Amino acid sequence: MNSWSEQDMASAIDEYMKRKREVGNSSVGLRQIARMYGVPKSTFERRVNGKVPGSRHACGRPTALSCKEEDELTEHIRSLARRGFPLSEKQVRELATEYANRNGLTIFAKSKNNQAGYYWLQGFLKRHPELKVKKAEGLSIARAQAMNKQKIEHWFTQYQNLLTECNILDVPSYIWNLDESGLQDYFVSKRAVGETGIPLLQVTAGDKAETTTVLPVFNAVGVVAALMIIFKGSRLKPEWRIGMPSGAMLRCSKDGWINKDLFLEFGKTFVQSLPQTEGRKHVLLLDGHGSHTYNFEFLKLMSENNVEVMCFPPHTSHCLQPADKSLFKSLKTHWTLEGLQYTRDNGGLKVGKKNFFKIFNPAWERSATVENLQSGFRATGIFPINFHIIPEVAYAPSMTTEVMEQNTEETTNNEPQENHVSPDISLNQLSQTEPMVIACLPLSQLLGLPFIEVTSF
Repeated sequence: MNSWSEQDMASAIDEYMKRKREVGNSSVGLRQIARMYGVPKSTFERRVNGKVPGSRHACGRPTALSCKEEDELTEHIRSLARRGFPLSEKQVRELATEYANRNGLTIFAKSKNNQAGYYWLQGFLKRHPELKVKKAEGLSIARAQAMNKQKIEHWFTQYQNLLTECNILDVPSYIWNLDESGLQDYFVSKRAVGETGIPLLQVTAGDKAETTTVLPVFNAVGVVAALMIIFKGSRLKPEWRIGMPSGAMLRCSKDGWINKDLFLEFGKTFVQSLPQTEGRKHVLLLDGHGSHTYNFEFLKLMSENNVEVMCFPPHTSHCLQPADKSLFKSLKTHWTLEGLQYTRDNGGLKVGKKNFFKIFNPAWERSATVENLQSGFRATGIFPINFHIIPEVAYAPSMTTEVMEQNTEETTNNEPQENHVSPDISLNQLSQTEPMVIACLPLSQLLGLPFIEVTSF
């Protein structure tokens, strides 16, 4: 490890250059200057002779790109990743090669294939620990466009105004989140330890998974008001209820998913559990699923029971929905762990509906804790209201989609006027397009709009 100061080395080099100008071609005492500034004579000599540039510490061979060039390359890689277009290892090497070629650098000319190689990339990543090779997560273009900072800020303003109107701005027990998620009975470890040189296989109960829907509703205090489990099937069998959690509802649907009738039944159970205080309303937050927003009977039920329904902006539930942020993430993790244990204990036997609650109950108990449910509201800024808790990186992909939208608008504006003429929109088409915008309004406004009952539901 170098014990000398870079500042001392810079001063020594300046002193050498000063004496060199004074004595001309005569020799300058390197040893004396090195001793004067406390730097190693041989290290000092290599710098004044031009073998090592600058006065900074330099361990090993010099890097192919300078510190400034690597910093510029690093910022470009980070910018692309933030916008939703991360580069693979091969693409980083190709980018470095292209950068060098465009700047007239021949540093990779002697390398294999005349480009930055594997070992250059490993060294580059070590020098820049802020970069790391990791598995990328898919982000649809719809979600990228939806996470627009101005749109999200506008929604939070509407949400805060609604809580103020309902007189529950500081009453977390009156703020509810309702959402559903699917659990599949196919269990495979993401990572496992096996023997070197031999394929690692895992026994599963079958090749196809069956989905069971879990539908809870809970408030910002961490209280679960209702829970519905939906099996795939035409009718319930008595043995399927074995071990069912107290107070939960077990139902069937042809595909295992929620539908309007089941959602309405669930809503009736929900409102029965709500405390009523004069001058206050409950607020129910949910996404824009068709069984939610296009279900007029459900919305009417909520209105009659002092519940204001407000939707999250489309395609933003991964950032704004408390259930997605905490409950379901934890539930699916524990569900998989319990399922793997069951599969090992029973020699690959399929769980089935009869044994469903043997796995579900311990996973639910570990996930639906008061602390975890409250953390979902905090992490999304729903309660306490905190728009700034959403990290700036969540909005970065929308920057790219904004440019795409602007380019599309410019192209459209440049088209001949006759291309803008469209045929009359039918009532059926209107009912398919309008509700998604309208559903973001509070229920009191939603029911007050003309023709909503006809066109939307």
